[in-house]
Amino acid sequence: MGKTDQKRAGKPEKARPEEEGEAVDGAFDLWLSRGLHQLYDTVAKEPIPDALLRMIEDDKASKDE
Repeated sequence: MGKTDQKRAGKPEKARPEEEGEAVDGAFDLWLSRGLHQLYDTVAKEPIPDALLRMIEDDKASKDE
């Protein structure tokens, strides 16, 4: 092993800036997704009120005419 090889073997390679950015973006996306699910899953599972469903159906019917 030459001097150049010894220097390379002793130092860990740094990730390219693009790879670091992608890792940070992925971690942030995961954190955000989990947080939003924690906050809003219960709301999204609630049934839609009948009055709102009627309003939607009435609006659809008026656009079809």
